[in-house]
Amino acid sequence: MNRKQFIKIIGISAVAFTAFSNLESCNKDKVPQIDFTIDLNDPANFDLTTLGGYRVFNSSVIVAKDVNNNYIAFSAYCTYDACLVEFQTTNEFICPCCQSHYDTDGNPAFGLATTPLTKYNVQQINNMLHVYS
Repeated sequence: MNRKQFIKIIGISAVAFTAFSNLESCNKDKVPQIDFTIDLNDPANFDLTTLGGYRVFNSSVIVAKDVNNNYIAFSAYCTYDACLVEFQTTNEFICPCCQSHYDTDGNPAFGLATTPLTKYNVQQINNMLHVYS
C-alpha cells in the first residue's frame, strides 16, 4: 500500500465515522411526541390546582403548577439514574434516588445529573391543559 492509498482509506474511514456519529446523535436529541389534555375539574387532577402540586401522566410526563402559578411539563425521569422525579414546593424537581435537582426550566441545578429534563409545551384554555411536544 502506498501513501496515496493509505490517505484515501483513512479519509473514507473518517467520513464514515463522522456520518454515523451524527446519525446517532440525532436519535438522542429526538423529543418523544406527546399530545394530551388534562381536565382541571376532574377530581383526579386536584393536585394540579394548588401551587406546588404535580401529577405524572402516561407514566412519562410530569405536569406541575409552579409557585408563580404557571403550569410546566417535563419528562418524568431523572436523566442520571432514570428514577421518577418529584416536584417540590421549593419550585424544583428532585430525584429521590440520586438527589439531583432541576429548576423549573428542567436544567440540572444540583447533583449528579448533567442533562436537562425534556420540556413539553403546556397551553391552558379555561380549565383544560393541553400538553404537547
